[in-house]
Amino acid sequence: MPVFWSGGAPIYYETHGRGRPLVLIHAISAGAGMWSAQVERFSQDHRVIVFDARGVGRSGPISGWWQVRDQIADDIAQLLTHLAEEQAAVCGVSFGGVIAQHFAARHPERVQRLIVVDAYSDTRPTSVGKALWLASVYAGSISNLLPPAALARLMRDQYRRWPHAADYLAEAVTRLRPLDALKTRCAINLVNYPPALNAANYPILGVVGENSWPRSLTFMEELRRAVPRTHLIRVPDSNDPTPLCQPEAFNAILADFLNDQ
Repeated sequence: MPVFWSGGAPIYYETHGRGRPLVLIHAISAGAGMWSAQVERFSQDHRVIVFDARGVGRSGPISGWWQVRDQIADDIAQLLTHLAEEQAAVCGVSFGGVIAQHFAARHPERVQRLIVVDAYSDTRPTSVGKALWLASVYAGSISNLLPPAALARLMRDQYRRWPHAADYLAEAVTRLRPLDALKTRCAINLVNYPPALNAANYPILGVVGENSWPRSLTFMEELRRAVPRTHLIRVPDSNDPTPLCQPEAFNAILADFLNDQ
């Protein structure tokens, strides 16, 4: 099992193919396996790097409750160093989209391109709507402590329109580590990345499913306005995570962006 050590914890990773490096950061608790369709497509002309984030799957636990985003972003930087890659295109979905932005803010010199999928960039409670959303996600974080069977039923119900996503996510939550999942959910709720993204010059792609969670479309539109070089694409009949719900459409969008010179 390929692992490297970062910050005192083993981090599981895989590399596939050769070429320009592409790092894929999974949705919360979903693990590296959620990217199988992207690995198959992009390993033809990229070195695709996937991993289990700290606190997920085959990787080690999260240390404490603080600086969780820093820990995971630094794990990615150490992984690139371990693989002798100076820079990479970095793509993250949902939780992974937040971590991708955090990595870009913390290690901007290592980002060639940034892809943010079904995520958000600025959740400061600057309006009533955002304050209510923030309160709801903090309150909802406790759902990570539900029994695995209950979480699996919830995934199958929420994703019944997308059977492949339903199957994968229902199985993934049976392996969820409740405390680590709670730590990551709390860690990503309050963020503000547009200042750091505007200070850099790498290309940015935003992707969002049109059937995603409440406020997802609003958050992604806010990213496009706050960071004008962001190109935003909405994917019909898709939920978060779009790479699982509409893999072929997502792969086509990502390929166009990666090949755009």
